[in-house]
Amino acid sequence: MFRKTPNAIVGVDLGNHALKAVRLQRQGSGFTLARVSLVLSHRDPQSQTPPTEQELATLIRSTLSLVRVSGADTHFVVNSPVGAIRYVELPRMPLEDLRTALKYNSAAHLRQNFENYTFDASALDEDSVHAFAPASRKKAPAVGKTKALVAGLPNTETLLFYHAARRAGVRPHSLQLAPIALINGLEAANPEIFHGESVALLDMGLLSTSLTVLDRGKPQLTRTVPMGGKHLTEYLAQGSPADFARAERSKTQGEIDLAQALADAGANLIREICSSINFFENNTDQSVSRILVAGASARSESLVAALANQTGKICQPWCPSARLALHLPVEQRELFTAQQSTFATALGAALSHLSSPPAPPEKPSAPSAASAVSPPVAPRPPSRPPARSA
Repeated sequence: MFRKTPNAIVGVDLGNHALKAVRLQRQGSGFTLARVSLVLSHRDPQSQTPPTEQELATLIRSTLSLVRVSGADTHFVVNSPVGAIRYVELPRMPLEDLRTALKYNSAAHLRQNFENYTFDASALDEDSVHAFAPASRKKAPAVGKTKALVAGLPNTETLLFYHAARRAGVRPHSLQLAPIALINGLEAANPEIFHGESVALLDMGLLSTSLTVLDRGKPQLTRTVPMGGKHLTEYLAQGSPADFARAERSKTQGEIDLAQALADAGANLIREICSSINFFENNTDQSVSRILVAGASARSESLVAALANQTGKICQPWCPSARLALHLPVEQRELFTAQQSTFATALGAALSHLSSPPAPPEKPSAPSAASAVSPPVAPRPPSRPPARSA
């Protein structure tokens, strides 16, 4: 039996620099954007120490206090430098059996050994939608293999997020990796781009940047580069901790030209973006039409322009809100309007779980993509903590 979509869905982005949350509220046959929240972590951006469970719980509680989480399903998303996303051929089997196989024998299936990871998977081929169905279903998995997207996260991080959410008084319904949330967000918000173009989704976080290339609705590759907004800011601050906050403000508010900073500090990032796009184009004879840029750094027009110049592609800030009516309080509307791209992953996490289309802003838009919204592909926190593995 399929679970009915609730009357409200909350998406929470557990960012390193700030936590972002959105609440989608049912209105008629669709959903509207009813609340948003952004709470700075106030953690030292130079620190390599992860937050404690209590620190994270306090931030989650503060973030959700502004979006009215009561009565809503809550879904979390994280941009983790150690998150794993792979595109591989997998044997057709019930999903629970596949998760176990990936957990204990990742090297055989993923060509890399991931110890103490939690995995989830989704079939990518259109004719293999039931490839990982439970064996009890009429359309049980057939023999053979199918192309699949696999996502994983270390158990230490999965349990940290799960226990922090529970300590904050929230029962998390799912946990996604940021690239997966953006894929689902693009499908729900911009179906004409998702199904009709070859595009790249770029999410520049504080510590890392992810790039996903999609070809007419099918994810083709995902790369994560250990370079993010923090590294550009450090370059601009020229090693002075006292100048870090000033450099961050200059970067996001467009007070300086970031072309040289991106060329110098972000050379590895630009090289990875270009090589990933070139790899896709050379192997498919398709051309990436544009790069959609999400994250706080996308607020900088100078940074987006520098990305366009150095990649040779059209780049534009993006947030999956195009098909959502905004029913926000005045102060939250101002916050969302100023920082839309910052909320991209939180919105993607929420939109991933809709079985009804978003309510159109003013006039009827393109046909709904709700029926085609992909199932979440990410580690899911259990209803209770799993037993410790031997």
